[in-house]
Amino acid sequence: MTLRPGVAWVIGGGSGIGAAVAILLAQRGWTVAISGRREDKLNSVANGQSSIRPYPLDVTDSVAIAENMNQVVAELGRIDLFIFGAAAWQPMKVGNYDFEQFHRVVDTNYLGFVRMLAPLVTQMERQGGGHLAAIASVAGYFGLPRSAAYSSTKAGMINLLETMRAELAPKNIVVRMIAPGFVKSELTEKNDFPMPFLLETDDAARRIVDGLTQSDRFEIAFPRRMVWLMKTIRWLPYGAFFRLTGRMLPRDNP
Repeated sequence: MTLRPGVAWVIGGGSGIGAAVAILLAQRGWTVAISGRREDKLNSVANGQSSIRPYPLDVTDSVAIAENMNQVVAELGRIDLFIFGAAAWQPMKVGNYDFEQFHRVVDTNYLGFVRMLAPLVTQMERQGGGHLAAIASVAGYFGLPRSAAYSSTKAGMINLLETMRAELAPKNIVVRMIAPGFVKSELTEKNDFPMPFLLETDDAARRIVDGLTQSDRFEIAFPRRMVWLMKTIRWLPYGAFFRLTGRMLPRDNP
């Protein structure tokens, strides 16, 4: 399957992977709407290019989501490819389950995506179908120490996308799950631990765009060594699994 250029809408398109994906799509002939909270970042990515249009948006605001979607469709005509890449990440201390810190991550990473689904699916049904993708993470393959809030939102997103893949297929809506490993970005700059197989942002964007436009497979996960490492850990019996994840804790953890 080859997905021909049309109209794409990238949420989280003001920086990092989202910005790189938006620029690459535009270079390949797509008209791209980009959204995010920071208008200056969006304008910097668009940078006067007629094929990239900025639409500032906070995914925690349901009213703004409806208004933005109406504006994108009114100005660009349709949404052939939707990519949700908004993400919040903050390293947390071991054993910290503070509600407010969890809420900020969950409200953006998971509920931000959910808020967009009903109006998006309605629009795609109206236009006869479309492609819907979300950037999860290999961190969603299992409960990752020191990443309780982030990892759990990505696990929830993967589970939701699996459900949607089956439920929306009869509506001619193709659902895709993107699971990158570590990629250089504003988010990973916060990390104070080793990041194996770290990828350049442009490399990650190319893998995502190629995966979305040159196949219809559900899972677009990379790099392969990181994916198989994480999946192998997930397949371990719980006794071995918890011994291994316990070693991921800081040595000075009480």
